[in-house]
Amino acid sequence: MYPNIPYEGLSWPITQHAGVLKAEVFDGLLNACLLCKGETIDAKKINGYLVNNGILTANVRADSNQVDAWRDYQQILSEFGLIYSTRITKVLTLTPIAMAYLNKNLSYPELITLQLLRYQYPNGHKSQLSPSLMQSYGENFNYESFTELQAHYNIQIRPAALIWKILYKLWESGEQPILSLDEMQAYAVRCTTMLDYSLCTESIIASRHGGQQLQPLTRARRNMSDWMKLLSQTLLFNVSSDGNNIALSAYSIKERKSVDCVCKRLSDSSSFWIYKEENFKQDWFDYYGDYDIGMLPDYQDKGYGTKLLGFIKDYISSNGFFEMFVLTDKGNPRACHVYEKLGGKNDFEDEICYVYDFEGDEK
Repeated sequence: MYPNIPYEGLSWPITQHAGVLKAEVFDGLLNACLLCKGETIDAKKINGYLVNNGILTANVRADSNQVDAWRDYQQILSEFGLIYSTRITKVLTLTPIAMAYLNKNLSYPELITLQLLRYQYPNGHKSQLSPSLMQSYGENFNYESFTELQAHYNIQIRPAALIWKILYKLWESGEQPILSLDEMQAYAVRCTTMLDYSLCTESIIASRHGGQQLQPLTRARRNMSDWMKLLSQTLLFNVSSDGNNIALSAYSIKERKSVDCVCKRLSDSSSFWIYKEENFKQDWFDYYGDYDIGMLPDYQDKGYGTKLLGFIKDYISSNGFFEMFVLTDKGNPRACHVYEKLGGKNDFEDEICYVYDFEGDEK
C-alpha cells in the first residue's frame, strides 16, 4: 500500500533520447522508414537519408567506423509504438498509429499526447532487466523479464495520466498545481496503481505543510527527468525552462472535464494491456501501435459519431477498399444502433462485428 514500494529500484524507464525528441526528428525517422517499409531493414539506406537531410548526426561508431544514426535512434519509434521493435522482426513494420501520423490525421503534439497518455507499465517494450535490479534480489530472483516482474507485483501505471490526475487534484485542493522533480522522485514514482494518485497527492500536500517527508527513490531521478522532458511536448503540461517543475497547461485547465474523463478511462484496470508470457512483446506492439476512435461522453447523443463514421466510410470506400469491419462491445447498444443505421450488417454470433460492403448496395 502507498507509499510502500514492492521492490528496490522502482522507476519508470523510458527512452534516454528524450532530449533530441521533436517533430522534425519524428518526421525524419518515419519518412526514412518508408524507404524500407515492409522489407528487411536497410540500415545503410536509412542512415544515408537521416544524415544527408540533416535530421540526425552521423554517430560514427568507434568499433566499426561506420555511420549508425539508425541503430542509436530507432528505439524512439519503437518506444512510442510507431514501429515494431527490431528485436521482434527485421522487417520494418509501421503500426497503424504511425500511418495515421504520416497521413496527417494526427499532428505531432496530438501524437505525443496520445501515446504518452497510453504508455503504461508493465509493457512489452521495456522488458530488459538491469543488472543492478537483479543483484538487489540476490539468489531469490527468478523473473525472465522486467515485464514479468512488474506484472507479478500487479503494477498498473500510466505515468502521464497519473501526473495529470495528481496536478488536477492539487488544483482542486487549492494547492499550487505544480510538481517538482524532487516530488516526482519521492512521491509520484511510488504509485503502483492508478488508485494511488489520491494518497500520493495527500502525501505531497502534507509534506508541503510540515508533514512527513518521503525519501526520494535514488534510481528514479534520471527517468523522472526524461518523463518531464517528454511531457513538455504534449498538449497537457508545461515544464519550467530548467526542467525541474511541471504544471498543467492552459489547454488542460480549459478542457479539464474532457481530459479528466480520458484520464479516468485510462485509470480503469480493464483498459490496461495485460502481460501474458507467450508472445508478449509482439502482443504489446499490436496493442500500443493500434489506432482507434471513440466519442467522449460530453459529445455522445449529438450526432457526431454518425457523422464521423459516415466520413470514415466514404474515405475508405473512395480509397479502393471493398469492406470495412467495425467492432463494439455487446453492452453498447448506442454504438450498435449507429452502425446499423449506416448500413452495417452483423452476421457474427460470437462477437458484435458489423460489416460494410462497399461493392454491394450498402454504401
